Amino acid sequence: MILFLSLACATRNYTQYLIEPAPEVNQAFEEDDGTQLRPMGFGSTTAMTVQWNDGDVITEVQIPMLASGQRIVIEHTAGATDVETIPATRLVPPPPVAADAVLEEAYRERGLRVDADAPALSITVARTRMQEAIAAGNYELALEWCELILARYPSHPETLRAKGSILVLLGERDKAIEIYELVEEIETDPAVRKQLEQLQAEQGF
Repeated sequence: MILFLSLACATRNYTQYLIEPAPEVNQAFEEDDGTQLRPMGFGSTTAMTVQWNDGDVITEVQIPMLASGQRIVIEHTAGATDVETIPATRLVPPPPVAADAVLEEAYRERGLRVDADAPALSITVARTRMQEAIAAGNYELALEWCELILARYPSHPETLRAKGSILVLLGERDKAIEIYELVEEIETDPAVRKQLEQLQAEQGF
């Protein structure tokens, strides 16, 4: 009896003890020659971009896809290393929140470009911090928040208008005119048009 049971166990794999009857394996996942199937080709130029953002630090690395399957560990430390790093800025793009999905969808539906190479960020949080900086009279910081949004959404009308207004507050009237003219080509606004005409008259355009 013991011999019979041991032979029966040898003909059944571990999966069959968990699921009865044993699930059928799709033919696409079967490996005939013993070589692991891979969804993409591996080579020295193939890399996977990984982003990590906790709201305080943003890190982006390109990890080579190695055919031999080594494990790569990314460690975030404050200590100095010999690894070349991107110069730090005082602003870190806030991670996207649920409300940003609707805003980005509306932006894309208008046919406006999104720079996929720029870090993803929360438009709502960044605009709130921009408004807080303006209220505090810190126009340089407010401009930095503007540029952070525009790096990802270069044609965002509301942010471009805000940038033009901040440039006026900073006394950069010629640059403000350029921004107002740019945003008017994307989406016209009566208040912006009036402000633009006034600035052009003052600057002798």
